[in-house]
Amino acid sequence: MRDSMTISNTAKKQLVIKNILFVVALVTGLSGYSLAAAQEASAGHDQQIRWQYDPSWKIEADILDMAHSLDGKHVFFLTRDKQVQIFTTKGELLGVMPVDQDVTHIDISPVGDKLYLFDSSKKRFSTASIVFQRTLDTANAPAKGAENAPISIVVFTDFQCPYCKKLPPVLDEIEKNNPGKVRIFFKNMPLISIHDMAEGAARAGIAAKNQGKFWPYHDKLFAAEKLSPEKLHAFAKELKLDMAQFEKDMQAPETTRALQKDMYDAQKAGVEGTPTIFINGWGLGDRSVEGFQKMIDTLAAEKE
Repeated sequence: MRDSMTISNTAKKQLVIKNILFVVALVTGLSGYSLAAAQEASAGHDQQIRWQYDPSWKIEADILDMAHSLDGKHVFFLTRDKQVQIFTTKGELLGVMPVDQDVTHIDISPVGDKLYLFDSSKKRFSTASIVFQRTLDTANAPAKGAENAPISIVVFTDFQCPYCKKLPPVLDEIEKNNPGKVRIFFKNMPLISIHDMAEGAARAGIAAKNQGKFWPYHDKLFAAEKLSPEKLHAFAKELKLDMAQFEKDMQAPETTRALQKDMYDAQKAGVEGTPTIFINGWGLGDRSVEGFQKMIDTLAAEKE
């Protein structure tokens, strides 16, 4: 288990979007769903509706079927040469997945992490799990490990999360076992609706970072049995921080913006709970030392 937020979606909306887009693709006679002809009038209205076309893009393939994720991020095309091409809704090709020659129809789960395939001739249904690599902004994140390491580990965490408290020893062992190979980045994801000290601890961590003491302060926060405003200040004093500056930085607008940026990055990456770990942009499910090492070894081998 882990602390988490949930995402709700409406299956009917997915079906409507899929059917509309696929019909447009067939009517226009184009490969994919380029809407150039319809977009001669890019915006308009009729009775009780208004519309605005987004920029179109062309698919260089013969399309048999398509599906669209409800989160508005991905479009899946089944091609006549039996591939599933996966794009962003802005036309960026993310990858191509081969499928069985007899697959005739596809559909997806609401956020596109499951691909459903149907073979009409054999009446066979199958599923495939899809994992998307994330691009994460770590420019201003606290980091430790080799600066030019080939493996980056990005951790979204909450200082009051009981599951997050178990992670620092694991990360320490991974760093020790992979000298020069890994760099660890910290990103805040305080679950403020269920943890009363999560935001305060995150702000204190940012204030400690401003004085070059993020990681020792980080360790004190996770080592504490229970957090309180008094402990946040006590830890800062133990590290001999400038207390006036520390208290000022905790409430500073820059701190608020830094925290909001981390939370925005978490939402963008699809983070639903803490801790969430990405290794070179790939989500990690197994948070054991063995799970970390297996993915690190796999990604290192792929680079070679």
